[in-house]
Amino acid sequence: MSDDRIEEGLHAYAEHVQRTATVAPARTIRERAARRRTRRAAVAAFAAVLLAGFGIGLTLGRPGNETPAVPPVSISPRVLPSSSVSSDVTRLEELGIDLNVGVLIDVADDGVDRFLEAGQGGVVDFTGTAKGDSTKMALRPAPTRARNEVWIAPPAWNECVTATSRTALTLQPCRVGDEAQTWRVVPAGDSGQFELEGRYGILHVDNGLLTGEGGRTGLQTIPFER
Repeated sequence: MSDDRIEEGLHAYAEHVQRTATVAPARTIRERAARRRTRRAAVAAFAAVLLAGFGIGLTLGRPGNETPAVPPVSISPRVLPSSSVSSDVTRLEELGIDLNVGVLIDVADDGVDRFLEAGQGGVVDFTGTAKGDSTKMALRPAPTRARNEVWIAPPAWNECVTATSRTALTLQPCRVGDEAQTWRVVPAGDSGQFELEGRYGILHVDNGLLTGEGGRTGLQTIPFER
């Protein structure tokens, strides 16, 4: 084979290699470009969805579109249970015994302040010496058909003074029909003095403490606001 034919063949092979080496990268570039465009379109669509959701959230979060807050449920203070019947206390009012208002229930004629008081643990006795929530009481007509019967209920607790024995009183939730919470006010003269007769008899007080017998029985109401 002559040198001219060899050289011509080498040139032809070189041109072929150059053409194939050039075409392949161009095709690859086009394919890569197409893939990039596809990815960019997908990212753009996803971003649009996110922005739309974010915009809805902002709209709901604006003050004008806020869901009205549910107001807290107000709990009414506990009040005394009621009844369709009520003791006739007309005579007590005529004698000057204060009813349905805050009073101090004082041991009469002993020369010192000994007020009915609710102490720690709900214990009730006549050791109170000053006006306050623990000594502020109210005599209210009891839900009974008998005359001159009352509940003794400190307004600060809305509970009733309850007899648990001849010498022990305590505060307990008021209960209609509970004899231990029903007190008969027994007038002791025309000066407004009275005795309290409960389930275990008339209260006797000695040096502020309740006794089964002996001691003083005369009591009086003193307006709390006086």
